[in-house]
This record gives sequence, structure tokens and C-alpha cells, in this order.
Amino acid sequence: MNKWKRNGILGAVLFVVFCGSILYIYHRETKPVTLQFAMYAGSQWNVPNDDYYKIIDETIAEYEKKYPNVKVKYTSGILKDDYSEWLSEQALKGKTPDVMMVLSEDTSTFASIGLLLNLDQLIKSDDKFDKSKYYASAYADGEYEGSQYALPYESVPTMMFINKTLLKKEGIQIPKGDWSWNEFYDICKKVTKDTDGDGLIDQFGVYDYSWKNSVVTNGGELFSKDGSSSNLTNTNVKEAIKFTSKINEISGNQKATSNDFDTGKVAFRPMTFAEYKTYKPYPWRLKKYSKFDWDCIKLPAGSNGKNISEVESLVMGIGNSTKYQKEAWNFLKMLTYNQKTQQKILRDAQGISPLKEVNQSKATEKILQKEVSQDGSVKLSLLNEIMEQAVIEPKFKNYYTVYQEMDQEIQYILNSQGDIDDGLLRLKQEVDQSLNE
Repeated sequence: MNKWKRNGILGAVLFVVFCGSILYIYHRETKPVTLQFAMYAGSQWNVPNDDYYKIIDETIAEYEKKYPNVKVKYTSGILKDDYSEWLSEQALKGKTPDVMMVLSEDTSTFASIGLLLNLDQLIKSDDKFDKSKYYASAYADGEYEGSQYALPYESVPTMMFINKTLLKKEGIQIPKGDWSWNEFYDICKKVTKDTDGDGLIDQFGVYDYSWKNSVVTNGGELFSKDGSSSNLTNTNVKEAIKFTSKINEISGNQKATSNDFDTGKVAFRPMTFAEYKTYKPYPWRLKKYSKFDWDCIKLPAGSNGKNISEVESLVMGIGNSTKYQKEAWNFLKMLTYNQKTQQKILRDAQGISPLKEVNQSKATEKILQKEVSQDGSVKLSLLNEIMEQAVIEPKFKNYYTVYQEMDQEIQYILNSQGDIDDGLLRLKQEVDQSLNE
């Protein structure tokens, strides 16, 4: 009897514990939760965007439908230029958002000061999450010092756009996707001329081609991996900057303008996909591009590089102080990992999805043809290839501040037509000192 009695008591205790666990889980899953989401108004890519809330609002509605006990709130109207300061102020007040958009220039800073949650454990423990579904370059945009602090929401690659009408007029074939600096230079030289005889060049080879485009396509890296020194005197970097100078010299350093490109007087222009989407749709297409046909390919490769370009991604992360990690993680995934949400990026935003399956789908191809590239100048296969091979900017602290100073000085070196080797040596010393202060 004692044995049966003990077993009965034990069974009752286990039953009570089991019921308590069920009640606890039920309470936890049904307890009202409010997630604070931070975003800014406008575009990450500095182009017009009137529908920046559309995808977010639709995703919130889907999330709240799937998780009825969770509500998502955000403050609207924060401008991009004010966003970083606003986010920092919220953190100082102890009101760090649960989930937030993160500007590219803020990822490393916010990760280093503990504002962003390290996602490694959440990723590891979620057997339904597979990081390989992202393009490696886009996923890496959320990394800092080997750990993941954010996930990519939207990506924007850079391509080379070609004025097919101008090249046809000059009897020049459109370059293939594996073209080189030499081909690029030769074509630019052939088309650059004074067409009306007034002594001024009015037809140009390229508009808005930067020294950084050259560095990327020549296999150059501007900084060491840890960001402690610059590589400005590296052979690949020096060759790239000298090539940029050589391109500029074709027109006697007389620079083409955006109006020259718009009116069909420029053969080439590197352009981000966001710029392309903003320029192409009606009425822009009718107003700006009715006089010439255009196409796009990858950037030309240097002697030591490849036909690649940089890609920039808008990333989102979780606040390190959130009380609702599970709910925040599920919302973050619905924004950045859910294919239904990501399918809307190409249609309603300015970029493309960082998810491979989305960009390789027939549904996305239809959206591209219908809403973005009616003339077929941009093909999904090209976008996919560019994304597969793309590189990203370094992610060490203070990179953007140092890079801006570097860019200004290199522009000065190019415009002054001084000795490039001496100028880069002097600049390296200045940059290395700034990096180690």
C-alpha cells in the first residue's frame, strides 16, 4: 500500500508540474507583448521613395496575424539624416528598440558599444534558419568581428549602363560581360570628341566613374583586415587610381555631367540598381531616356581583378536590451528571411532581395520585366551573377569617417594632376595615423 501510495503521490506531483508547465507556456505564448520597431523615413540609397512604409506595414500585419499576442509599434517620420542620433538618444534613455533598421555606417559602431544583440546563438539554435540562403556578400554586411549582429533586408548592387544608341552611331560593338579596362579605355577614347566644332568636348566616354570602382575591379583592398592600416601604396590600389586618372585625361579632365548622360551624350555610367529603378519608371523614362536605348553589364576588370562591384545592403538587428528575444527574432526573420516579404522588395522598394531563392524565382523575373525593366536592359541572371560575386565595404569602427577623408584627398590628387605615387604615400601616412589615434 505504501508503494502504491508513494507512486500515486509522485504521479499527482508530476501531473501538477506538467499542468503548471502547460499553463506557463500558454501564458508565455498568449501574454500581450509590444515590440518597438525603429526605422527611418525615406530611402537608404538617397533616391526618392514615397512608399517606404508599405512593406513594413504589410509585414507587421502578417506578423500580428500569426502571433496575435504581439503588437508592433514604430515612430514614423524620422529622417535618415537624424536617425543615428535619434537611435543613440533612445539607447541613452534606456528605450532601445526591440528591432531596428541599421545604417551601413552604424553597424560596427552599434555592435561594438553593445547596442545591437549578438545573433549567433539565436541563429545556431534555430534549425529553420539557414544563412546560406543569403548571398554571402549581403549576409556579411551584418557581421562585425566574426559575429552576426544584423540580417540583410534589401540589397543594391552597382552595374555599368551603356548607351547602345551612341555606340551604334560610332560603329562600336557592345562589350561583353567579361570586358577589361583596356576595352573600356579604348571605347571611351573613341567616343570622346567635340561633335559641333566649338572647341569644347560635348560627347564623353563615361560619367560618374570613381576611383573606388577601379580599386574594386582590380582586386584592391583599401585597408588591412583589422582596419589598423591602409593599403594605399599597394600595387593593385595604385594601378586603379592611376587608371582612373588615365580615364579622366581622355577628356582633358573636362567632366561629363548628369545632363550629358540624360541627353545621350555619354557612353557609360556606373549606376546602382536603386538609381536605375528611380530613373527608369514613367514619367522619368519618357522625359529622360526617350532619345537612346541602353543596356547594362558588369564593370570592366583591371589586370589584377575581376568584373565585380560593391553591393550595399540595408540591415536590421535586435536591440541588446530587449526583453522579448524570441518575438523580436521572429519579427526580424519575417522582415529579412520570409520569402513572401522579400518578394515585395523588387516591386515596392529600390533594391533587390538578399535571398538567392527570391531573386532566382520566376515570380521575381515577372516583376522585373513588368515593373522595372520593361525594355529588358536589366536581366535577373545578371543581377544574380553580380550579387554572387560582389564585395562589401570594410566593417571596422570609424571606417566611414576615415574613408570620407581619404576620398576627398584622392579626388584632390586626381584633380591636381600631381605625382600619384607621392600623393598616395603622403596620404597613407596621414590615414594610418588617423586609424591608430
